[in-house]
Amino acid sequence: MRFLPIFSLLLGACLGSTPGPVLPPNIYAYTLANGLRVIVAVRPELQLAAVNLSVDLGSLDDPIGQSGIAHMLEHTTLSGASDVGSLDPKAEAIALAELDRANRAVDQAKSNSDPDSATLADLERWFDQAQRAAQATAEDREVIGSRLEAHGAVGLNATTSADVTQFFTSIPTAEVNLWLSLEAARLRRPIFRRYYLERNVVLREIAGLTGGKPTCQELLLRDIFPGSPLAQSMAGDPKELSKIDRTAALAYFHRFYRPERMVIAVVGNLQPEVIRVACEKYFGDWRPEATADTPRSRSSHISPLTGLRTRSCNSVRNPLVLMAFPQDTTSTAQLAAADVLAELINSEDLSPLNRRLVESQMIAWNIEASPNNPSQKMPGVFLIHLYGVSGVAHQHLIDEAQEALRELSSLPDADIQGGIFAAEMRIASQLDDPPSLASLLAANQAVQGNWEASFERLEALRSLSIEAVRMAATRIFGSRPDVSKAVVEDEAGEEHR
Repeated sequence: MRFLPIFSLLLGACLGSTPGPVLPPNIYAYTLANGLRVIVAVRPELQLAAVNLSVDLGSLDDPIGQSGIAHMLEHTTLSGASDVGSLDPKAEAIALAELDRANRAVDQAKSNSDPDSATLADLERWFDQAQRAAQATAEDREVIGSRLEAHGAVGLNATTSADVTQFFTSIPTAEVNLWLSLEAARLRRPIFRRYYLERNVVLREIAGLTGGKPTCQELLLRDIFPGSPLAQSMAGDPKELSKIDRTAALAYFHRFYRPERMVIAVVGNLQPEVIRVACEKYFGDWRPEATADTPRSRSSHISPLTGLRTRSCNSVRNPLVLMAFPQDTTSTAQLAAADVLAELINSEDLSPLNRRLVESQMIAWNIEASPNNPSQKMPGVFLIHLYGVSGVAHQHLIDEAQEALRELSSLPDADIQGGIFAAEMRIASQLDDPPSLASLLAANQAVQGNWEASFERLEALRSLSIEAVRMAATRIFGSRPDVSKAVVEDEAGEEHR
């Protein structure tokens, strides 16, 4: 086991004018024998500890034909464990097996080209009865969350991105052991007792947000990454999700929810050695029986694009245009420069796009830029959203935006320095917020294998020159590429050019 203590300046001093590297203050990292990484940031002033468990698993990992399964696991893993939340473990196992059989029978009947309505109705009654019988064998609540909240936890939540799944909360220092014990239970002895209920919740979420149709950004990613998991919906395709049953979800869980793919981050008034002993107690002897999945290779960070790619959605009544630019990122300095460009584009005061499209021509009402898309593992696309006003042609938005983007490389020095400072402050504020710090430490370690990545990005911003930002602007936006007319998909789903 490697135990690494790191001491440094406080963050406030790091943000001053005094030269020197931005080093993480009082952070300890170590690895258990089974590969689980644990990171502890000591903050004596905190009353609550911010805790985060991150899994190196995101929508990018969803197999073709099973889009949304990572998101589905996020929803279902908090339902407890085989020995946590069950009123009768033996009876519950029997009831859940019956529920799985009923679900398979319903799915098989629905897959027929002309299912018999009476037979299907009988099978659906069987499923409903089996669901009620299974519910009667366990606590009727979200088991993990209710236990933690009863002991003072706040902000309990989970999220799935393209790269990572994160589970997090803030909890009284004295109850961190409870959190660790419950995390170990649900991860080591999963049961997914509320799986079909949660699947319905996810399907309703998708229907409410997108109606089951791909978003404009998802359509753009399909253009750029055809046939790739990146071309799939992050939330999931309703038809594909409906076919993933509890047994399939558990099998996928055992493949990827493994100690070597997990990171625990704790930020609070805690002794690192105490957390190490607790993690050893609850996780140390965890040796999953399933064969470890082959780790994904890390991206080379070379953009798949050779020029600007656009996608326009909605009719002229509500125009939305996405512009994707190649962003080759081979160094932390290049990532930092892209951060600054995003700050400059998003700024109401500094952005040439805001001045031209929003204030002067009044053809857009909002502009959003985000670098490092579609994920941290594949940050090869710089993405811009243009929200046009009613009646504006999509191509007109694209043309005017390109003209404004070329102005970025010739902005006054003071404006570019303002963008650098804004990017610094954004990262610094995240590092100063305990839940955000826990999230960054865990996600950076899980995704990039480097929990110090955000500190390194902040240091890169501090040493970034104005000329480096100008060069990045020229490299990404400087020349006018040959672009065909944008593909426009209107509200009726019809394409026009």
